[in-house]
Amino acid sequence: MNSQPNPGSEFRDDPRSTDELLALALASDPDRDDEGYWKPIAILQRRLPWILNEVQALSRSTDLRCREAAATILGQGWVGEKFAGPKCVGILLQMLPVESDPLVLASIASALGNHRDARAVEPLTRLSTHADPKVRVAAVSNLYGYDDSRLITALVDRTSDPDRDVRNWATFGLGSQVDADTPVIREALLARTEDEDAEIRGEAIVGLARRGDVRVVAALLKELESEEADVLRKWVLMRDAADEIVSHASATGSPEWTPVLTKLRELEIGEATAVCAALDRCTPAAP
Repeated sequence: MNSQPNPGSEFRDDPRSTDELLALALASDPDRDDEGYWKPIAILQRRLPWILNEVQALSRSTDLRCREAAATILGQGWVGEKFAGPKCVGILLQMLPVESDPLVLASIASALGNHRDARAVEPLTRLSTHADPKVRVAAVSNLYGYDDSRLITALVDRTSDPDRDVRNWATFGLGSQVDADTPVIREALLARTEDEDAEIRGEAIVGLARRGDVRVVAALLKELESEEADVLRKWVLMRDAADEIVSHASATGSPEWTPVLTKLRELEIGEATAVCAALDRCTPAAP
């Protein structure tokens, strides 16, 4: 799933029949093959809505591979402007009550997320607590882009998930993809600054920095003192956190930002002129 076919006439004008393309996709392993599975799927996605009946029949198959392929086609992950989006979402929602296989449920969750249809909110929040981590990852990675408090509640809850990938997606979503700022969100992010996983800690630090929470100072200083400077400079999350801190420090002039700004200047993380200007702003004038 790492290489995605590029949209274009190669996919729109492919001469093969729908049945041929489905047979090719179903004969391949979506977890191992690139061209063998994903190219036929990408072509079929561009044949919607004309093949909706065939895809709906596929969604009712007793073969889980067929149902998984149906969900992926309906999700139109490689199509910019979705074709017959409401109808595709309707079929996906019809699949959920009768589906029990984790792979298919994960595909349905991902497909629903692609459409950003408000009807997906309830099933995505429900799937975010599924017993299988693959399903939770698929659901949680799509729990943003809607104006619905249920999604924030679900993201907060999943930041403490036992599965690393679920926690990572939840922390990223809550920290960087959600603009809401509440004490509950801040506490959830603060807790993740102590996570055993460095990337999750970084996502939490960025989330707190975006909200101007000065408690991020101690967490970021701890990270800045734990790695070599060259490693830290290459870590995108550290640069993102630095940019957010510089912005808030420049706006508030609070001396609480001084220790971390001093460290950022020392390690040459962030835009040097901006870091120095923020540090000057936060440094009390001599009497």
